[in-house]
Amino acid sequence: MKATAALKPLNPRNADTKYVGLEPTWRVQPTEGRISALSHAFGWYNYFYGKKEAKDFVVAYLDMHEQTKTARQIRTLPDSQMRLTTGWLCRMSMMGLQLSDHEQIQLDNLIAELVAIKQEAQAETQDQPDEPAKPNIQDRLREKVSECSAELEAMFDEFVTAGAKMSADYKPIVLMRGMNVAPQMISVISHHWKARLSEFEQAIDGRDSQLVEAYSFLTKIQLRNCVKFCEAVINDCGAYVQIKKVERKPRKVKAVPPEKRAAKFKHMAEFPELKLKSLPAASLVDKAEAWLYDTKKRKLIHLVADSHTQAFTVKNNSIIGYSTAETQQKTLRKPADVVKAVQAAGKPAARKLFKDVKATETAWNARGTENLIILKSW
Repeated sequence: MKATAALKPLNPRNADTKYVGLEPTWRVQPTEGRISALSHAFGWYNYFYGKKEAKDFVVAYLDMHEQTKTARQIRTLPDSQMRLTTGWLCRMSMMGLQLSDHEQIQLDNLIAELVAIKQEAQAETQDQPDEPAKPNIQDRLREKVSECSAELEAMFDEFVTAGAKMSADYKPIVLMRGMNVAPQMISVISHHWKARLSEFEQAIDGRDSQLVEAYSFLTKIQLRNCVKFCEAVINDCGAYVQIKKVERKPRKVKAVPPEKRAAKFKHMAEFPELKLKSLPAASLVDKAEAWLYDTKKRKLIHLVADSHTQAFTVKNNSIIGYSTAETQQKTLRKPADVVKAVQAAGKPAARKLFKDVKATETAWNARGTENLIILKSW
């Protein structure tokens, strides 16, 4: 590596630095909270710079590491061929970030891709060029989820820059649907935002001094709003998977009767102890809201459709298309009184009765059992 003078931080000469700060430096290497520190840095570069600067950073990085030939090749590439991530990693490394083995391999591979693009452009085209190898399906899926993750990070950066105020304008699920991310890959996004959520919670509680310092530019209210943003992403991940389950169903030429669609859903016909008679399982097909009672566990279950699908339905012995955030259950101390009251109440009154039950809300697994009574549905 060439001996070079210490690089000066970039000065975007933009008033927004007041809100998003100056260029990240790495005098202290991030250990705990590394994901957040790197995400913050990527967001900073994304905010102020584009592909032209990203290419300049790559060339400067290669010159610093005495890879003159490679630098010359990449210097002549069109800006449009650049990946922003490559440029930002190069710049962060030059500013003192010690890349992990995984990050260094990733950067080397990204630079190798740029070299390959240049070499391919220089190669003489043949009359009948070989058919390019088909991309690996898993690579395509991973690339799609990476693009979606980057867009969510950009949305979060915009959210923080705007003062970290929650607004209906931030709709993670719209991004997921627009990019058509494979539902089996959504867990990658969900796990990442669960880790971010944990970091913000630790910063609020003061459990981790490094995280407290890292997020010291945010007020307590802004940190709580960051928690809400993370929870919105996580909830939308669950909702997106539910939507895809519903959309995956092929269009049927002939409509299947609700009785047949719900034939495999387990429930009990009646419960003499409380003089309860269950509605048929077909009453849970294409509905927006329902109340159920687990006679064995004394659980009152409030089943609510996802706001995007607007209706849940039955598939085999499961409910699909329901809201994982709003569907909850509570244990009843006096089930006879509460269950009868819910059966007799309208929608708003039933919800208030459920809210007034002094018990902890827990998630329901949305599967039928021999102990389940279907009380009512809309």
